[in-house]
This record gives sequence, structure tokens and C-alpha cells, in this order.
Amino acid sequence: MEISRIIDQLRDAYEGEPWFGRPVKQILAEVDESIAFEKPYGQHSMLDLLWHMITWREFTVDRIQHSPQMQLDYFERNDWRQLDHQDRTLWQQGLERLQETQDQLLKLLETCTDDLLEQTVRERTYNFRKLFYGIIQHDIYHLGQIAYIRKMLRGER
Repeated sequence: MEISRIIDQLRDAYEGEPWFGRPVKQILAEVDESIAFEKPYGQHSMLDLLWHMITWREFTVDRIQHSPQMQLDYFERNDWRQLDHQDRTLWQQGLERLQETQDQLLKLLETCTDDLLEQTVRERTYNFRKLFYGIIQHDIYHLGQIAYIRKMLRGER
């Protein structure tokens, strides 16, 4: 089943041995919280990127559940939400919420069949197959940004 392969890719990218290098959980664990809030050159902080990843995982979970309460505008408003960079609890809260959304997503996908893959995602023009592969790509893309910012701020090569 293709859903099983998607689950494997989500697990591998998050905490396994992905082809691209270290998984999401490991790279995020290496971030020194003291620099997670910095906005290099006025761009997004690692905190911003973490919560952006969470928003689209929440979107994915919501769409699998067919929740009637969560409209697209909620996710669009929270996509690049304004975070209080003085609130030092937000990094740990974000790590915990990312883990929660990972667990929720995997648990839901384990109940799905491949029939879901062809269904159109509510309020979108694409199907669940594109959404699921897209969330994997999205996480990897922003993980690369986080890894780069971390190295830059720490003066690493």
C-alpha cells in the first residue's frame, strides 16, 4: 500500500535514517535554545520556521479528519504567525507540538487506505497524495533552513 510507504517516509524523515542526512528530531534537538529566537538579517528565526512547519502539519491532520470547524483562513492566518520572541517557552512548546502533530498524523494515516490518496483536499485543488508527499518535502525544506541558520549563528562551516 502506498499509504504505508508515506508513513515510512514520514517516520524516516522525522526520526529515522533519511537519505538526506540527519532527521528532523535530531537536528532540532541540536538547536541551542538561546539562538532559536534570533532573526538573522531580519529573516525568519528557527522558532518561526518550527511553528510554520507545525501549522501545515496541523492543516494536514485537520484535512484527514474532515473537521468542519477549521477553515482555510485559520491556517493562512497562522501560517507565519506573529510569535513573541521574548517568550522563551515557545521553543520547547514548539518541539512538543511538532511531536504531537507527528504522532497524530501517523496514527491517522495508519487508519487510512490508498483510496484517500485520490480524494481532493477540502478547500484545495489537489489530492491527498500531493498533500502527504508535500508535507514531507515541506519539512525537509524548512529543516535545511534551520540547519543552515544554526550553523550560521554558531559560526560553523
